[in-house]
Amino acid sequence: MSLVCYSNSSESENEENLEDTANCNKSVIRNIERKNLPQASMLLGESKASVEVIDEPSLHEGRVRGFKHERGNWATYVFVPISGDLLEDLQESCLTQISKLTDFKTCAEFHISLSKTIVLQYHLIDAFVECLEGAIQNCQSFPVALNQLMVYTNSERSRTFLAVKIEDLYMMKMTELLSHVNRVMLDFKLDTFYKDPSFHISFLWCLGDQVKLIESHLPQLVNALKDCLCIKIEIQNINCKSGYKEFTFKLKN
Repeated sequence: MSLVCYSNSSESENEENLEDTANCNKSVIRNIERKNLPQASMLLGESKASVEVIDEPSLHEGRVRGFKHERGNWATYVFVPISGDLLEDLQESCLTQISKLTDFKTCAEFHISLSKTIVLQYHLIDAFVECLEGAIQNCQSFPVALNQLMVYTNSERSRTFLAVKIEDLYMMKMTELLSHVNRVMLDFKLDTFYKDPSFHISFLWCLGDQVKLIESHLPQLVNALKDCLCIKIEIQNINCKSGYKEFTFKLKN
């Protein structure tokens, strides 16, 4: 299964909360429009020199940027952070089982994506974060379980990921949480998340499109890892990372 193959599906929404969020976002955006145009230094962020950044995949284990780096544009995404302790056993056991297939690497951090990677101009970061915080301020924390191995690629199909997927039983809760993030994206005229989301945690990756290769070995993997494939976590925080800045919002207990 690939991240670029999502199809349309309906999304459950909490209308009352979304209306409050929309009002908050419109207010913030109106405030932005009323302000004078920001100076160039505000638009571009702090920088010592105007130097073109050249992508060097060899410095990043072969990974390639999804879009060209431009000064003043900050790569931004929203996600649920996951403690590394919860997946270390699965990660280690799985790597042992499939290390002969191709050159797999471990994911340094674990998370559940709630947005695509989007680009924000520097002067919009604070407004975006403020609206996101307002959008999820009434959201409650909740538990989920993960028990299904899945294979994904990024949109450029330059990397393949082995992941564990959230059970369908919790799809409604996750989709409701996602709807608040999507509304903020729409208010800022940014891309929303995939129409048919597959909420998951990636824990191994390799270069290139290796979906068919890995999927052909999934039955053996599932059988070998059945004792590790029952993971329960609590969705407690939502994070937003923009460049080197990271913001954390705690959900209600």
